[in-house]
Amino acid sequence: MASTDAPDDKIQSSKLSSHTVLTKGVEALCFRGGEGTHCSKGPEVRIPSSGRNELLRLLHTELQELNYIISTTALDRREEHFSCILLHARAALNHAHAHPALVKGSLALEGCKAIFGKAAGLSSFATMATPQAEQASDQKFNEGLYGLRHTVWNQQDLRPIYPKISKDEATDVVVVGAGISGLSTAYNLVKEGKKVVVLEAKARGSGMTGRTTAHIMTWNDDYYYKIAKQHGIEVCKIVGESHRAAIDFVARTVDEEGIYCKFAKVDGYLFPHEDSDEALGILKEELEASKLAGFDVKMVDLAGDPACGKIGNAIQFPGNGDFHPLMYINGLAEAIVRRGGKIYEQSRVSKNEAHKVTTEDGVTVTAESVVLATLSPLNHNLAIHARQEAQRTYVLGFKVKKGSVKKAQWWDTNEPYHYIRIEEREGFDVLIVGGNDNATGMPAKDYMKSTPFSSLEKWARQRWTAADEVIYQWTGQVYEPIDSLHLIGPDPNPASSTDVYVVTGDSGQGMTGGTIAGILIKDLILKRENRWAKVYSPSRLPPFDKSTASAAVDIAEHTMRGYASKSPVICIDAIDIEDLLPDTGAIKQDGLHKVAIYKDKHGGLHKYSAVCPHMKCIVQWNPIDKSWDCPCHGSIFDAFGRCVDGPAKADLSPMPLS
Repeated sequence: MASTDAPDDKIQSSKLSSHTVLTKGVEALCFRGGEGTHCSKGPEVRIPSSGRNELLRLLHTELQELNYIISTTALDRREEHFSCILLHARAALNHAHAHPALVKGSLALEGCKAIFGKAAGLSSFATMATPQAEQASDQKFNEGLYGLRHTVWNQQDLRPIYPKISKDEATDVVVVGAGISGLSTAYNLVKEGKKVVVLEAKARGSGMTGRTTAHIMTWNDDYYYKIAKQHGIEVCKIVGESHRAAIDFVARTVDEEGIYCKFAKVDGYLFPHEDSDEALGILKEELEASKLAGFDVKMVDLAGDPACGKIGNAIQFPGNGDFHPLMYINGLAEAIVRRGGKIYEQSRVSKNEAHKVTTEDGVTVTAESVVLATLSPLNHNLAIHARQEAQRTYVLGFKVKKGSVKKAQWWDTNEPYHYIRIEEREGFDVLIVGGNDNATGMPAKDYMKSTPFSSLEKWARQRWTAADEVIYQWTGQVYEPIDSLHLIGPDPNPASSTDVYVVTGDSGQGMTGGTIAGILIKDLILKRENRWAKVYSPSRLPPFDKSTASAAVDIAEHTMRGYASKSPVICIDAIDIEDLLPDTGAIKQDGLHKVAIYKDKHGGLHKYSAVCPHMKCIVQWNPIDKSWDCPCHGSIFDAFGRCVDGPAKADLSPMPLS
C-alpha cells in the first residue's frame, strides 16, 4: 500500500458498486507493509512503528473493526453492516482531520470519504429501519409519534385511536403511561369499579412495550439463587410466586376478554454461555434455588440439537408465556374503555403534584390516586433514580425456515445475557435474539468499540445455524435496580402523597414486571393485603453486600460523568460542525454552554441545549439510534430534541444557530 504521501489516487464512490467502495475504502485505510503491529482480526493490517505513529495508532483501533466487519461479511449482506462500518470509518476520518498535513491526498483519507459518500444515500441505514419504516416515521412527524422503531411487532405503524384530552377532569385514579404497566393497572382497577383515566404522551405501546421481545418469564434474570442470598429464601419464593401469577393473569385475561394476541405457554431454557466449571456451577445453584422458588424445573440435555441452538445441558422452566405485546395491550385498552375507563392519547404530562397531573396543554386531571407507569417515573426523586441504572439493549430478528427452531424461550448465563424466542409468521418464522446491553448515554465513540449489532449477529449465527437474513433490527431500554428486585409501589419521596405510585426497575423483564405491577398496585390502591408489597416496595432498604455496593458505585460514577461533562471543553466531540455528515450529531462547546448539534439528511443544522431538562446532566449523541441520551437517568430525545422517553418531561431547548 502506498504511504500517506501517495499520489491523488482518489476513489469516486459514485462510479463504484457498494462492494468496491467498501473493499477499496478499507484497503485504502489499511496501511500495509513495513514493521509494526499486526491486526489479529481479518486480513493482515500492519502499521509502521515510526514516522506517523501517533496518527496511525489512532487509526489502527478503528481499522481493526472496520477491516474485520468487511472481511467476514458476505458480499450480498454488507449493506446490512453499514452502520458499524460507518462508525469506524467516521472515527478514522476524524483522526485524519486532526492531522491534515500527514494525510493530505492520501488513499486513507479518500477511502473514508468514499465510504461516507456511498452511505449518504442509504437512508434506511441511517435510521436503523426499512425505507418504508422511515417514510412512515416522516409521515408521523406532525402526529407526535416520533421515536418509533421498526420492530417485529410493527411499532412503526402505530396510530393514535383514542382522543386527546381537552378539558379538566376528576377521577378515582389517573394512570400516566399506556404501556403494559399502565394498562394492566388500569384494567385491574376498572374491573373493581374504579373510575380510571389513562394519559399517554403518544400512542399506546409507543414506548418500550412496542420494543420488547415479549418474554413473560418464569425465570428471573437476576437469578433466584442470588435473590435468595441477598434477600432470603422467603423473598425468593415470593418473587417466583409473582412470576407465575403474572403468566396466569395474562392467560386468564386473554381468555376472559377474548384478546387475540398469539398467547401460548412455552418451555424456557437457561443454558451455560460457555463450557466451563463456573458456568455449570451457576446452573446447579440456579436449579436448586428455582425449586425453592416453587418451580417444577429439571436439568435436561438437548444434545446439541441445531433447532435448540446447539445447546447441551440446560435448566428447563415450563410454563412461560409468548404473546404479541401490542395486540395484547390493544385488547386491554378496549376492555378498559368497554368497562367505563377513559384513555387519552397524545396527552403528554408535563407536571405532576400530589393528586393532580397537568398536560403540556394545561389540562389537569385530579384523582385520589396517581400511578406513574412511564418506564422511569416523571419526577426528581433520587430515592428512585439513584438506585437503578438505564441500559440500552439490542435486538435482531432473523428470518428462519418454518419449524427449524424449537418454539421456546432461551436465556444464557453470560453477563449481559442473551435472550431468544421465536415469533411465528405465515410461511416462515422470526428468530428474535437480544442482548449486548450497555449503559445508556455513553459517548458516541464507545459504540464504535462495542459494535453491538454485528457482535450479536455473529453470536446468534454461531448457535442458531438456521438463521437466514436479518429482517428486523432495533433497540430498547431497561432499568436495572441495584438489588435485583422491581420497584413497584408508593413513591418513596417524603414530600409526595402516599397515593402516588411508581412502576420501574423492570430489570429487562418488562412484560412480567408490568403485569405484576398491575396486580400489586390494584391491591395497594384498594388497601388490600398483598405479600408482594414489601418485596417490591421502592422504599425498601437494599441489602448492604458486595453486589449492591458495586452496582451503586457504577451508577454513581455514571451519573457523576454526566454532571462532570458540564464543565467547559470536557466531553465534546472533536469533529468540526462543517464536517458533520448528514444524519449525525455532536456535542460542542458554545461559549459557556454545551450544545447538541444535529445535521439532518438534507444538510440542515439543528441546535439544542445539551442539558437534559430532567436533572441537568449533559446528553450524549447515540449514533445507532440517532438520539440524544442522558447518562444520568436515561432520558432519551430524538435527533430533533423531542423527548422520547422520560424521566424528562420536556424537550431539549432549541438554540439559535450562530
